[in-house]
Amino acid sequence: MKRLILLVLALTAAFLSAKDPDPKAVVGKIDNKTYTYSEYNKILDNYYKYHQNQKGSTLTKEEKADLNNRCWEELVGRYIYDKAIKAGKIKITQQELLREAKKNPPAAVKQIPDLKTNGKFDKKKYEKALTEAKEFRNAVLDEVKNLYQYSKLLETIRSEAVVVEDSVRAQWERDTEVVDAKIIFFDANRQPSVVASEDEARDYFEARKEEFRKDDCRRYRFVKFAKAPTAADSLAVHEEALRIYRELQSGADFAELAREFSDDPGSGSKGGDLGWFGRNRMVKVFEDTAFSTPVGEISEPVLSQFGWHIIQTQDRRGTEDNEEVMARHILIKMEPSMATQQAMKAQSAQVFELAKQNGLVAAAAEMDLKVEESSVFQAKDAFIPGIGRDAGLVSFAFDNPEGALADMFTSPSGDIFVCEVSGVYQVWYPTFEDERGRVMSSATSSKRGYTMNARVQEFVRNIKPEHYLSEAERDSILVVEISGHKKGDNISSIGKVQAIEDALFSTPEGTFAPLISEAMRWFLVKVDRHQVPDPAEWEKDKKKLLSEAKDKARQEHLNEWYRDERQKVNLIDNRRDFYDLNTPGRVIQL
Repeated sequence: MKRLILLVLALTAAFLSAKDPDPKAVVGKIDNKTYTYSEYNKILDNYYKYHQNQKGSTLTKEEKADLNNRCWEELVGRYIYDKAIKAGKIKITQQELLREAKKNPPAAVKQIPDLKTNGKFDKKKYEKALTEAKEFRNAVLDEVKNLYQYSKLLETIRSEAVVVEDSVRAQWERDTEVVDAKIIFFDANRQPSVVASEDEARDYFEARKEEFRKDDCRRYRFVKFAKAPTAADSLAVHEEALRIYRELQSGADFAELAREFSDDPGSGSKGGDLGWFGRNRMVKVFEDTAFSTPVGEISEPVLSQFGWHIIQTQDRRGTEDNEEVMARHILIKMEPSMATQQAMKAQSAQVFELAKQNGLVAAAAEMDLKVEESSVFQAKDAFIPGIGRDAGLVSFAFDNPEGALADMFTSPSGDIFVCEVSGVYQVWYPTFEDERGRVMSSATSSKRGYTMNARVQEFVRNIKPEHYLSEAERDSILVVEISGHKKGDNISSIGKVQAIEDALFSTPEGTFAPLISEAMRWFLVKVDRHQVPDPAEWEKDKKKLLSEAKDKARQEHLNEWYRDERQKVNLIDNRRDFYDLNTPGRVIQL
C-alpha cells in the first residue's frame, strides 16, 4: 500500500506540471497510455526523492537504476489493477467507504486544525463532520476510495484461492515423513590412481579446442622486482637468530625473548607457545626438528620458507603412531632490509623511465633484466596471471594499444611490476602448454568419470540387487547410512541431491530405487523403513497448518493472476534510450 500511495502522489505531481507529449521522446507505452520523457521523468524524480529521504543519503547509480525499474513496473502494475477495477472486478458501496473512512482517516485529514483538540486529532469531531458536512464527506470518501479500491481488489483476488484440507494434510504427511536408508555412493573423484597421461590430455585438448578459445584478450610483458632479501640480508637475519640462540643458551628467558623478537604474530605474544600438535601439522623441517629435539632442550636455528626458527620442545605424549609434542618457537623472518627495498624501488623507477623512451624490452636489455610475459586475460578477469589482482591494470590493457606502458604496479606482497601491453587478440586459441594445468585436470576428471561410469554399469549389470550391499563392502565402495531422514535434510558425504530425495520418499521399503546419476556421481538408494507421522500431531497443528497453507495459496493465486494479466498488456519500454539501466528489469507487484 505504501508504494501505491507513493505512486499516486508522484503521478499527481507529474501530471499537474506535465507539458504536451513530445512524440520524439516517448519513454514507454502501456497499451494506449504513452509516457513522454517529461512525464516519466517527473514521476521518477518524485520516486527518487521519496526513497532518498527514506535512505537518508544520496542514491547511488546502481540504486537509481534499480528504482527506475521498480518505478516502471509499478506503473505497469497500477495500470493492470485500474483495468481490473474498471472491468468490474470489484464493487464498492458508499457504506463500505464510510466504514473505511471512519476506520482509517486519511493522513491529510488528521492535520486539519478544526478536527483537533489540544493539538491532537479528535476522532469524534471527525466523525461528526462526516455525518453533517456533505461536501467534506464526499471529498474524504473520494480520497479513501482512491486507495481502498486497490486493497479490496487484491483481497478479492486472493480470496479466489481454494485450499482443500485433505491436500494440505497429504502434503504435511509427505513433509514430516522420515526414512532410514542405505546409499551406495560411486564417486568419480574417489579414484586417486586414475590420472590422465600427457598423451591422453593432449588428445582431450585437441578434441575440445573451441572450449578453450577466448575472445577479446590482452597480454602483458613485464619486469618483476621481487621484494626478497639479498644474500647480505639473509646473512644478517641468520646472525640475529644465532644471537638470540646464544642468549637462550646463556640462560635467557625463552618467553621474554619470544615476546620481544618473534615475528610470529600468533605465538609471539604468548611467549612463542604453540601448544600440542601432531605429525603433518607443521612444515616438514619444523616438524622434524620439534619431534627430534629432546624434551626441555632448544634447537639451533632451522630455516623454513617462513624464516629462521628457534624451537624448544617442552613435552611429549602418545604412542609412536600417534605422537604429539608441546613446543614453542621464536621466528625471525627473512625480510629484505630497508636499503634493499630502496634499491629495488630505485631500479624499478629507472627501468620505467627507460621503458618510456625505448620500450620495455630495450630497457630490460640495457639493465640486464629478465622480461616475462603473462598469460592472456579478458576484461572480465580480476586477476592477471603472473602479475596479480588489479582492476586498473586490466582496464589499462583494454583501453590502450599494443606497446603501451602502464603505470608501475606494486602487489600486496610488495613486488613491483613494470608492465607493457604485449598482445591484443580478437580471438585467442591457447596451446596445450598454455593450458597444461587446466587441461591435465579436466582430462583427468573426464577419465575418472568415464572409468567410474563403466564400473557402475558393470556393477548393476552383473550383480543382483539383493547382493549390492555385500559387493559394495567387498569392493570398498562407500555406503552412506541415514536414519530419521526428513525432507530437506543434508546427507553426510553427499549433500543435497533432489533425485535422491525423491527416491527416498517414493521407493518401497526393502527395495532399491533405479540408479541415480548426478555430476560424475552415481547412487544406489535402498529404503529400509518409512515412518509416517503421528495423526495426533496433525490434529494438534491443523489450525496453524491450514492457515499457513491458505496464506501461501492466496499469495500464489495473486501472483499467478498478475502474471497472466501482465502478459495481456502491450508494453513498449524505451527507457534505455534515456537512462543508464545497468540492472535488468524485474516484474514487481504492488
